[in-house]
Amino acid sequence: MGKLDGKVAVITGSGRGIGRAVAVLFATEGAKVVVNDIDGAPAQAVVKEIQALGKEAVACVSDITKAEGAEKLIETAGEKFGKLDILVNNAGITRDALISRMTDAQWDICLNLNLRGTFNCIRAASRYMMKKGHGGRVINMASVAGLMGNVGQANYASAKAGIIGLTKTMAKEWARYNITCNAIAYGLVDTRLTKEKEAGEEVMGEKVGIPQKIRDMMMEQSGGQVMTPEEAAKPVLFLASDDAAFITGNVLNASSGMYI
Repeated sequence: MGKLDGKVAVITGSGRGIGRAVAVLFATEGAKVVVNDIDGAPAQAVVKEIQALGKEAVACVSDITKAEGAEKLIETAGEKFGKLDILVNNAGITRDALISRMTDAQWDICLNLNLRGTFNCIRAASRYMMKKGHGGRVINMASVAGLMGNVGQANYASAKAGIIGLTKTMAKEWARYNITCNAIAYGLVDTRLTKEKEAGEEVMGEKVGIPQKIRDMMMEQSGGQVMTPEEAAKPVLFLASDDAAFITGNVLNASSGMYI
C-alpha cells in the first residue's frame, strides 16, 4: 500500500528538479500524476520514467502564468483521471539582480511565474477540489528568501513571501471543504536555479544561478548542506499524505538551518 493510493496529483514545473522528484515519488506511492512543464521534452521524459515503473502519468505542456494555461493543466487531470486530489505548485524561476539594477522584465517574470502561476492553478483547481465531500491537499513551494529576504532577490523574495500569504489565506477559505494548504520554505536545493551563476545554464532567455560569493555565504549558513531534489520531495509527500491531515496554513522550514 502506498501513501497516495487512488489519488490524482498535478505537479507544476515537474519536468526537472524538485518537481520531477516529487512526480516520481508520488507515482511510486500510488498516485496518478499529471506532469507539467512549459517544455514538452522533459515533461514527456518524466512520464516515460514513471511508466517504466509500472505507474500512471500523463504530460501537460502549458504556461501557467496565463489563466488558460492553468485551466488546461487542471482539465487534463479531470479528463485523464476523472478528479484532482493533490495540487503541488512547484514551478518557479529566478532573475537575480540588485534592486537598483533590476529591470521590469526581471521583476515581472518572477512575480508572474512564482506567484501568479500559483494563484492561477489554485483558482482553476477550485471547481474540482471544492466539491462537497471531496477534500484534498495543496502544497505551495516557498523559500527562505520569502521569510528572510536575500541579496539580489527582491523579485523572488517578494513572490515567495506572497506565496506564504496566499497559502495562509487559502487555508482559511478552504478549511470548510476539508482541503489543507501548506507551503515549504526551502534553503539550498541542488537544481539548475541554485548552481553557481558563473557556470549556470540559460532558462527562458537568461542565465540562472546564484553568484558564487552569495552561494558560498548561503552554504555557510546551512552548514555546508545542499539538499538533493529527492530529499526535497519527501516533505511534499508528507504534506500530501494522510499523515498531515490536520496540518494546514503552515510554512514548513526545510532549510538545513539557513533560517531559524
